[in-house]
Amino acid sequence: MKIFKRHKLKIIFLILAVLILAVLNTKWGRAFLKTTTFLPGIVPNSPIETVNPFATKLVIKEVEFTSGGRTINADLWLPKKSGKFPAAVLHLGVDIDRKDQRAQRVANASARSGVATLVPNVPSLSQRRVLLETKEDMIAAFEYLKTRPEVIPEKLGFIAFCASGGLALVAAEDAQVNEKVAFVVAINPYYDLFTLYKALSTHQKANGSSWHPDFKTAEIYNRETINTLSDDKEKEILSNYLVWINRTNLSSGNYRELSGGDRVKLSKDASFIYDFLTNKDPAKFDFFEKNLLPEQQKLREGLSPSTQINNLNAKVFFLADINNVYIPYTEAKMLKESLSDENVEYLETTLLPGADLPWEISPKDLPGIFDLFKFVYKFFLELS
Repeated sequence: MKIFKRHKLKIIFLILAVLILAVLNTKWGRAFLKTTTFLPGIVPNSPIETVNPFATKLVIKEVEFTSGGRTINADLWLPKKSGKFPAAVLHLGVDIDRKDQRAQRVANASARSGVATLVPNVPSLSQRRVLLETKEDMIAAFEYLKTRPEVIPEKLGFIAFCASGGLALVAAEDAQVNEKVAFVVAINPYYDLFTLYKALSTHQKANGSSWHPDFKTAEIYNRETINTLSDDKEKEILSNYLVWINRTNLSSGNYRELSGGDRVKLSKDASFIYDFLTNKDPAKFDFFEKNLLPEQQKLREGLSPSTQINNLNAKVFFLADINNVYIPYTEAKMLKESLSDENVEYLETTLLPGADLPWEISPKDLPGIFDLFKFVYKFFLELS
């Protein structure tokens, strides 16, 4: 009798194992498994590490390609030695290179989830710059990835965070690749350089709630706006007031008044730039928007996803961190509202803490964790 019971238990366990394997072999099961593998990789300081029991040893190749005469070095993370995979260009934002632990963590999770992942060192972003050439480099990274024999050409896209999220959208809208980009996953992207300016000026999100930006956002925005001028001396004067200052003043927008001696050294255009960047009066926004200098307007049009949003053909996944200090989450919301619902997945969350903060889970977070899981699951279902 005992022998019969033992055999019966073995048969039950065998049937359960077969059923589990059968479920995991469906596209829904594979998407579920990949989600559990990938999700901890995009959450900073996640206390959870998952292992895909079916994953093989990753292959990491150092590669390079060119863009506008620039040589771009990159790491290509492959799920295994052979086969063809969905693929993504991954970039985590300004000042985060391919060897940064945060970039490697996400790339590792992405590759273990079955996505070939290219992590380029975009020269301008590595230097804490956001330039028109940055878009060209993102497109070049996508085009290079498309040539790799390990990828499925119809399942190529971008996974990008913060400023890189906006830049990935700008790249995906471009006529050179907009018919080829299958997806864009954008975490905290920006919508428009002018709406971002409004948020920096007033320290308010588009919905009127308060926002306290990180100094990096103010520093980069001020620097690139000043660099639309052509005179080096004027750029130096303005940088002394608006860029080369302490982090607290940058973050708070606490800028010194131009001295009389420096004011007279500035041209009309340079004075406009100073007044533009130090403005805190919402009533003046219309004036500044209508009178942007030609190079300012060129930068705005060239780097704002809003400009050519109708050219975006990819399926888009927007993840908006309500507490983000680099880009207000309302930028992602405006992007979502400018696109048709069938092409967009959108989620607002409070479960993406800053990289230097601990991540503490409490019972009240469980609904949010479930929503985050569903969001990532839909992405992997799209790739199936």
